[in-house]
Amino acid sequence: MLTLSQTYFMDKDYKNDIIFDRRWPRLRKYQKDVLAMRYAKLEEEIMRLSSSLAIPQSCIDNAARLARQLVGRGYSPQALAAAALIMACRMSKTPRPISDFLHYVDNIEKMKRVLRELSILVKNTPQLDHYVAIIVARANIPPMVAKSAVELLHRNRRALQGRNPWAAAAAALWLNGVDMTLLKQFASASAIRNISKLLK
Repeated sequence: MLTLSQTYFMDKDYKNDIIFDRRWPRLRKYQKDVLAMRYAKLEEEIMRLSSSLAIPQSCIDNAARLARQLVGRGYSPQALAAAALIMACRMSKTPRPISDFLHYVDNIEKMKRVLRELSILVKNTPQLDHYVAIIVARANIPPMVAKSAVELLHRNRRALQGRNPWAAAAAALWLNGVDMTLLKQFASASAIRNISKLLK
């Protein structure tokens, strides 16, 4: 049985310094567990709100991606989920008014605060054209292929919400490249190992 001194000082050396090698794995596991619980609660709130308001699945997926970026900022799961759903609906060109959420959110002001932060986050997020331009420059792809790929991405923007932008850009370039030998160039330039999985 450990004594009181052994209980409080078992993670310290003879100089009374904390031995981080022992505490660090426990701390990392604790942080990982807490983060997993927050994600689970957030997804639960997103599903609750989306089912009550009949929000499409594409918006739900995008909302989950947006909301995860603000986990750990001190916002409640309810406010974060509501703001993320509003922003996702706006991005898909099917906006929902804030008034739709009044009966499902306890603190509207907090939700609006999260919505403002998400607006800044989305505004500063590079467009898919940006990813196409980078891959084109790295892989030395013909301009006509790049132009066709950008047009394809714009036509399917709603379906691509929440997907890996690098994979989406590389897949669009591959579909418009005709030459199948370009696949390895696209994969190398976008750091995506298997582009063909995205096309299934």
